[in-house]
Amino acid sequence: MKKLNYIFTIFALGMLFTACKKNSFSVKENTFIDGQASLKVNFFSATQAKPAYQIKIDGNRVSSNLTYPTPFPGGGLNTGGGSYADYFAVAPGSRKVDISIPNVGTNTDSILLASATVDLAANKVYSLYYVDTAANLTTILLEDDLTSPDSGFVKYRFVNLMPDVAAGLDLYFGTGSTSTTSVKVAGPILFKDKSDYFNLPINSTATAPVWSLRPGGALATTTAIATYTSASSVVNQRVFTVSSRGFSTIATPSTDGRIRAISFIYNR
Repeated sequence: MKKLNYIFTIFALGMLFTACKKNSFSVKENTFIDGQASLKVNFFSATQAKPAYQIKIDGNRVSSNLTYPTPFPGGGLNTGGGSYADYFAVAPGSRKVDISIPNVGTNTDSILLASATVDLAANKVYSLYYVDTAANLTTILLEDDLTSPDSGFVKYRFVNLMPDVAAGLDLYFGTGSTSTTSVKVAGPILFKDKSDYFNLPINSTATAPVWSLRPGGALATTTAIATYTSASSVVNQRVFTVSSRGFSTIATPSTDGRIRAISFIYNR
């Protein structure tokens, strides 16, 4: 499998990290490891307070303290994290992934926010999403396709993580968010569902592109639920997962983790 910038390595059974003591982590430049599974964890559960949290896999801490919404390892646009597309390398099989608030200055759990057990296959690449409110928290495990598009194109997949729009969501792309300046590129996609991958040319717009969300099946003249603009969302041969998040009815304040938004997760 082709190289990403960095990966986090977890060895089988013992789940000890490369060149590190137990319950610590390190970053190293590497390639995907043959025979291992690759995993990215996305804690996108919509909470008002946005507490700092840590990730543990099979009881071993694999992250620093993170803040919502951070794809980890790696990053994205309109997220936390960096500008690279990383994955954990983990032993295939059944893995337990916990999200918790740590006690100050320790790796021990103060509050367990979420826990999921996932089955991972060797030489496959996955993204695990924690979504919805604390009371209704659920997970989605998706297999990622990191195959690059042809030069001159960008590859996308849309995942709907917004739980309160029964009709699902349509994703639009263009020079603006109106019916005359944008076109639908995916949808309707129901909550916890995903689109097929699709490609867009890097010269799709002369200006920074605008992405927008509308209720599934709504007219293109319907006011967008959320919009996002970034020239960095159209980069030659990059692979993104575009995600909706938050709640459609919450727009302010910016400090509220439940606000409606569009994020881009770096997959490649």
